Amino acid sequence: MSVKNWFMKRKTQWLATFSRFPLATALLALIVLFTILTIRSEGDSDYMNQALSAGLGVLALVSIQLVSEIKPLSKAILWGSKLSSLILSLLYYVYLRQAPMGFNQSGQVRTMVLYFTLAVLLIALPTLHQRLLFSDSLIIFIKAVFSSLLISVILFMGISAIFSAYTTLIYELDYRWFAYSAAIVFEFIAPVYFLSRLPHFKETELTEAVKEAKSIPPLLEILIAYIIIPVLLVFSAILIAYILTNISGDFWQDNLMEPMLISYTIAGILTLFLAEHVDKKIAQLFSRFYPYLLLVIAIFQTVSSSLKTADFGLTHGRYFVLLFGIFSIVSTLIYSFLTSQKRVIPFLLIGLGVISILPVIDAVSIGIRNQASNIDELVAPYVNEDGVVTPLDTELTNEEKARFSYSMNYLNQQEQLDRLDWLPEDFSYYQDFQNTFGFDSSYHYYYAEDREVPGTSGPRYAFISLDMTEPLVFSTEGIDEIVEVTTFQLNDREIPLNQDPYRLELNSKDEDLTIVLLENETVLLEQDLSELIDSAWDQNRMNPERPLSEMQLTTEDDNSRLTVIVKRLEIQENEFMDGEFIILISYD
Repeated sequence: MSVKNWFMKRKTQWLATFSRFPLATALLALIVLFTILTIRSEGDSDYMNQALSAGLGVLALVSIQLVSEIKPLSKAILWGSKLSSLILSLLYYVYLRQAPMGFNQSGQVRTMVLYFTLAVLLIALPTLHQRLLFSDSLIIFIKAVFSSLLISVILFMGISAIFSAYTTLIYELDYRWFAYSAAIVFEFIAPVYFLSRLPHFKETELTEAVKEAKSIPPLLEILIAYIIIPVLLVFSAILIAYILTNISGDFWQDNLMEPMLISYTIAGILTLFLAEHVDKKIAQLFSRFYPYLLLVIAIFQTVSSSLKTADFGLTHGRYFVLLFGIFSIVSTLIYSFLTSQKRVIPFLLIGLGVISILPVIDAVSIGIRNQASNIDELVAPYVNEDGVVTPLDTELTNEEKARFSYSMNYLNQQEQLDRLDWLPEDFSYYQDFQNTFGFDSSYHYYYAEDREVPGTSGPRYAFISLDMTEPLVFSTEGIDEIVEVTTFQLNDREIPLNQDPYRLELNSKDEDLTIVLLENETVLLEQDLSELIDSAWDQNRMNPERPLSEMQLTTEDDNSRLTVIVKRLEIQENEFMDGEFIILISYD
């Protein structure tokens, strides 16, 4: 094919795409415009809300077009649906102005779920055609995504090379030229090329274009049969071994397992659908037996998440974990025992996604109500008649303090502390928490008794620091030397002092730390920090900040005095010890 014919074919293909998705391509151009305006303003103006709303409109318009091809609609219904999509995108922009992405997690969560749900809907819609399975549609979209991504990356690399050569050899271009080109390539050319790769779906027949689009590429077949499936099976063996060896303890408390299990089940379900098109023995065995394994792991994950919810209440993150656990169990049951109904699996996920963003029962609203209820339940016995809460450090157990600080931290992140009627109107979370309740706002990070809570896992960790909320003032009367050092400056070497032949040395062994004052080779004074380090291990249940009186250690003899002020001390068991010190030295 000549270059001229190639360009003519691409031109015809793109014009057909513009004709097929006119409003969607117009919104893509608008997204590029918003991005360019944001880049041009260098952050002074942010058009992210407009771009996000337009992006949702693109997904909705493309979905409507695919439905109209599979199940023909009248012109009035078709254009009414498209107009409704544009109006809903505009209304969502109004919503984002009230719940900006940068400050409000409700806006962030709803936007991410909407994009995810519409993306799944887009992939699932071709299954409305009775001759197409979800696995067929999945392959069509995977091929379209990766081909558009490959084209876009190569195109952007070429444009960047041209700009770089021009900048180096002729005239220096503004760095924004690269950002502009990236916006055009990845926000317009890539999605338009992606749309051009979607075949026309006719109601009554499979066209040659659809048959070609749903055929699995040899490379993808090899990847699934000889790489993805074996890796997934090995990972499954490791996961099962961990569950069996820790089923009586750590598995039910390990917070790291949740995202791992969710990622695992997503990969497993997708691989099951893709394996349907792989004509290899390993793929057939995988499709036959793997769903039962996935079902067992999904049940374990859901039970584990339920136990964590019982301990610390429901948050929007835990809401989605439980929701996905339900989806995993139901979808694997359908895949295993109701194989003729497999096409409903993606629509089940879409339904759960819609439920999670509906007002009142959405993830964030339920999380806020649950955590506020937990706090009120803990505090109710300690609120006096005037509505003032008494300090809770001596009233609550360690576990209750952890639950309280965890829930307060969540409401603070959601900017919903005003839901607590008994809380003073001028309450400042970071400045007043300690004085009001008697323990630190990060208590749940350091608390560990017989169970682990969010944020704690692995080797023991301790951290203490000097309370810097007040100015650090100490007398220098009689002080001859002031040295400010960190552990890496002292470790394995001596620090000479201004008065020769005195010098400092740090000796560390295991988790013991000693600062030594030497005169030539003679040890004059030795300050052992072991007691302070031992107390740091208990600090996980208290405020890590300490007053100067607790962080200042002094040793002296008839001729000299050595004072060590510990500004910060951080210890990871059997791994590292890091600290900052101010050392005051007097010579008599």
